[in-house]
Amino acid sequence: MVTVKCFHGFSIPAIYASLLCTILLGVCPRVADALQQKQSRALKTQEFFCHTGYTTHDCERRIAQLKAVLVQYSAGAPKRWSWVIVSSADWQPLTQRLQLDGESPAFSALTERETFLEDALFFAQPMRTDELVRHFGTPFDQLLSFAVSHELAHAICHGGSEANANRVAKQLRGGKYPDCGGNMKSPSPIEELYLHSQPPGLRRF
Repeated sequence: MVTVKCFHGFSIPAIYASLLCTILLGVCPRVADALQQKQSRALKTQEFFCHTGYTTHDCERRIAQLKAVLVQYSAGAPKRWSWVIVSSADWQPLTQRLQLDGESPAFSALTERETFLEDALFFAQPMRTDELVRHFGTPFDQLLSFAVSHELAHAICHGGSEANANRVAKQLRGGKYPDCGGNMKSPSPIEELYLHSQPPGLRRF
Protein backbone atom coordinates (compact mmCIF):
# COMPACT_ATOMS: atom_id res chain seq x y z
CA MET A 1 0.00 0.00 0.00
CA VAL A 2 1.29 3.46 -0.84
CA THR A 3 2.02 5.60 2.19
CA VAL A 4 2.38 9.33 2.70
CA LYS A 5 5.12 10.65 4.99
CA CYS A 6 4.42 13.72 7.07
CA PHE A 7 5.07 15.13 10.51
CA HIS A 8 8.78 14.22 10.44
CA GLY A 9 8.48 10.63 9.33
CA PHE A 10 5.09 9.62 10.72
CA SER A 11 3.49 7.40 8.04
CA ILE A 12 -0.18 6.96 7.24
CA PRO A 13 -1.85 5.06 4.40
CA ALA A 14 -2.54 7.24 1.37
CA ILE A 15 -6.27 6.61 1.55
CA TYR A 16 -6.34 7.99 5.09
CA ALA A 17 -4.21 10.94 4.03
CA SER A 18 -6.67 11.68 1.28
CA LEU A 19 -9.57 11.45 3.71
CA LEU A 20 -7.77 13.70 6.19
CA CYS A 21 -7.12 16.30 3.50
CA THR A 22 -10.77 16.20 2.47
CA ILE A 23 -11.88 16.74 6.06
CA LEU A 24 -9.45 19.58 6.63
CA LEU A 25 -10.39 21.30 3.40
CA GLY A 26 -13.98 21.18 4.53
CA VAL A 27 -13.32 22.30 8.09
CA CYS A 28 -10.74 25.06 7.64
CA PRO A 29 -12.95 27.35 5.53
CA ARG A 30 -15.77 26.89 8.03
CA VAL A 31 -13.45 27.77 10.92
CA ALA A 32 -12.24 30.86 9.06
CA ASP A 33 -15.84 31.86 8.28
CA ALA A 34 -16.84 31.36 11.92
CA LEU A 35 -13.95 33.54 13.12
CA GLN A 36 -14.83 36.22 10.58
CA GLN A 37 -18.48 36.15 11.64
CA LYS A 38 -17.46 36.39 15.30
CA GLN A 39 -15.30 39.43 14.52
CA SER A 40 -18.11 40.98 12.50
CA ARG A 41 -20.60 40.53 15.35
CA ALA A 42 -18.15 41.86 17.93
CA LEU A 43 -17.47 45.02 15.93
CA LYS A 44 -20.86 45.56 14.31
CA THR A 45 -21.62 48.68 16.38
CA GLN A 46 -18.16 50.18 15.85
CA GLU A 47 -17.52 52.69 13.06
CA PHE A 48 -14.17 53.36 11.43
CA PHE A 49 -12.90 56.47 9.66
CA CYS A 50 -9.73 57.83 8.15
CA HIS A 51 -8.86 61.52 8.14
CA THR A 52 -7.77 63.26 4.94
CA GLY A 53 -4.66 62.19 3.09
CA TYR A 54 -5.24 58.44 2.98
CA THR A 55 -5.80 56.34 -0.12
CA THR A 56 -8.56 53.76 0.11
CA HIS A 57 -5.96 50.97 0.26
CA ASP A 58 -3.93 52.60 3.04
CA CYS A 59 -7.03 53.36 5.07
CA GLU A 60 -8.34 49.82 4.76
CA ARG A 61 -4.98 48.38 5.86
CA ARG A 62 -5.01 50.47 9.01
CA ILE A 63 -8.62 49.71 9.80
CA ALA A 64 -7.89 45.99 9.43
CA GLN A 65 -5.07 46.35 11.97
CA LEU A 66 -7.36 48.22 14.33
CA LYS A 67 -10.14 45.65 14.04
CA ALA A 68 -7.68 42.84 14.77
CA VAL A 69 -6.78 44.57 18.04
CA LEU A 70 -10.33 45.57 18.97
CA VAL A 71 -11.77 42.09 18.54
CA GLN A 72 -9.48 40.90 21.36
CA TYR A 73 -11.17 43.34 23.74
CA SER A 74 -14.72 43.13 22.39
CA ALA A 75 -16.25 41.63 25.55
CA GLY A 76 -16.30 44.91 27.41
CA ALA A 77 -16.13 47.32 24.48
CA PRO A 78 -18.69 50.14 24.49
CA LYS A 79 -21.40 50.01 21.85
CA ARG A 80 -21.78 52.55 19.04
CA TRP A 81 -18.24 53.90 19.17
CA SER A 82 -16.30 55.61 16.38
CA TRP A 83 -12.58 55.27 15.67
CA VAL A 84 -10.75 57.92 13.66
CA ILE A 85 -7.22 57.42 12.30
CA VAL A 86 -5.25 60.64 11.77
CA SER A 87 -1.96 61.00 9.89
CA SER A 88 1.05 61.96 12.00
CA ALA A 89 1.49 65.10 9.89
CA ASP A 90 -1.97 66.27 10.99
CA TRP A 91 -1.71 64.98 14.56
CA GLN A 92 0.31 67.81 16.08
CA PRO A 93 -1.85 70.59 14.56
CA LEU A 94 -4.95 68.74 15.77
CA THR A 95 -3.74 68.29 19.35
CA GLN A 96 -2.49 71.89 19.47
CA ARG A 97 -5.87 73.12 18.29
CA LEU A 98 -7.56 71.14 21.06
CA GLN A 99 -4.90 72.07 23.63
CA LEU A 100 -4.11 68.41 24.24
CA ASP A 101 -0.80 66.70 24.99
CA GLY A 102 0.89 66.23 21.62
CA GLU A 103 3.09 63.45 23.03
CA SER A 104 0.07 61.20 23.39
CA PRO A 105 -0.82 59.27 20.21
CA ALA A 106 -4.49 58.80 21.16
CA PHE A 107 -7.37 60.61 22.83
CA SER A 108 -11.10 60.08 23.25
CA ALA A 109 -14.12 62.37 23.18
CA LEU A 110 -16.27 60.50 25.67
CA THR A 111 -19.51 62.43 25.17
CA GLU A 112 -19.31 62.01 21.41
CA ARG A 113 -18.17 58.40 21.75
CA GLU A 114 -15.13 58.83 19.54
CA THR A 115 -11.48 57.85 19.80
CA PHE A 116 -8.73 59.41 17.67
CA LEU A 117 -5.54 57.46 16.92
CA GLU A 118 -2.29 58.71 15.40
CA ASP A 119 -0.95 56.94 12.33
CA ALA A 120 2.43 56.32 14.01
CA LEU A 121 0.69 53.60 16.04
CA PHE A 122 0.06 51.64 12.85
CA PHE A 123 3.23 52.05 10.80
CA ALA A 124 6.71 52.95 11.97
CA GLN A 125 7.72 56.50 11.13
CA PRO A 126 11.13 58.14 11.58
CA MET A 127 11.65 59.95 14.87
CA ARG A 128 7.99 59.90 15.94
CA THR A 129 7.87 56.13 16.44
CA ASP A 130 11.16 56.16 18.37
CA GLU A 131 9.77 58.97 20.50
CA LEU A 132 6.63 56.97 21.35
CA VAL A 133 8.61 53.82 22.14
CA ARG A 134 10.86 55.76 24.53
CA HIS A 135 8.03 57.74 26.10
CA PHE A 136 5.82 54.74 26.84
CA GLY A 137 8.53 52.11 27.28
CA THR A 138 6.63 49.82 24.94
CA PRO A 139 7.89 47.98 21.83
CA PHE A 140 6.50 49.34 18.58
CA ASP A 141 4.53 46.18 17.79
CA GLN A 142 2.60 46.63 21.06
CA LEU A 143 1.94 50.36 20.88
CA LEU A 144 -1.41 50.09 19.09
CA SER A 145 -2.69 47.48 21.52
CA PHE A 146 -1.61 49.57 24.52
CA ALA A 147 -3.19 52.75 23.13
CA VAL A 148 -6.47 51.05 22.19
CA SER A 149 -6.82 49.21 25.50
CA HIS A 150 -6.10 52.43 27.42
CA GLU A 151 -8.72 54.41 25.49
CA LEU A 152 -11.21 51.56 25.85
CA ALA A 153 -10.63 51.63 29.60
CA HIS A 154 -11.58 55.31 29.71
CA ALA A 155 -14.63 54.61 27.55
CA ILE A 156 -15.79 51.59 29.55
CA CYS A 157 -15.32 53.36 32.89
CA HIS A 158 -16.75 56.69 31.64
CA GLY A 159 -13.52 58.55 32.25
CA GLY A 160 -11.72 57.86 35.48
CA SER A 161 -8.15 58.57 36.47
CA GLU A 162 -5.15 57.65 34.34
CA ALA A 163 -4.07 55.14 36.98
CA ASN A 164 -7.46 53.45 36.87
CA ALA A 165 -7.42 53.42 33.07
CA ASN A 166 -3.99 51.78 33.13
CA ARG A 167 -5.28 49.14 35.56
CA VAL A 168 -8.38 48.36 33.46
CA ALA A 169 -6.32 48.36 30.24
CA LYS A 170 -4.04 45.75 31.79
CA GLN A 171 -7.12 43.64 32.59
CA LEU A 172 -8.25 43.89 28.98
CA ARG A 173 -4.84 42.89 27.62
CA GLY A 174 -4.82 39.95 30.03
CA GLY A 175 -8.11 38.68 28.64
CA LYS A 176 -10.08 39.59 31.77
CA TYR A 177 -13.47 41.28 31.92
CA PRO A 178 -12.90 44.94 32.84
CA ASP A 179 -13.61 45.96 36.42
CA CYS A 180 -13.76 49.73 36.87
CA GLY A 181 -13.68 49.39 40.65
CA GLY A 182 -14.50 52.25 42.98
CA ASN A 183 -11.97 54.75 41.66
CA MET A 184 -14.16 56.27 38.98
CA LYS A 185 -14.66 59.99 38.79
CA SER A 186 -16.42 62.33 36.42
CA PRO A 187 -14.49 63.05 33.20
CA SER A 188 -12.41 66.17 33.29
CA PRO A 189 -13.05 68.95 30.76
CA ILE A 190 -9.98 67.86 28.81
CA GLU A 191 -11.35 64.31 28.59
CA GLU A 192 -14.67 65.64 27.32
CA LEU A 193 -13.04 67.98 24.85
CA TYR A 194 -14.24 67.43 21.31
CA LEU A 195 -13.95 68.94 17.89
CA HIS A 196 -17.02 71.16 17.77
CA SER A 197 -16.73 71.33 14.03
CA GLN A 198 -15.76 67.89 12.74
CA PRO A 199 -12.45 67.68 10.85
CA PRO A 200 -13.07 67.85 7.10
CA GLY A 201 -12.63 64.85 4.90
CA LEU A 202 -13.52 62.00 7.26
CA ARG A 203 -13.75 58.81 5.22
CA ARG A 204 -15.75 55.82 6.37
CA PHE A 205 -15.18 52.22 5.36
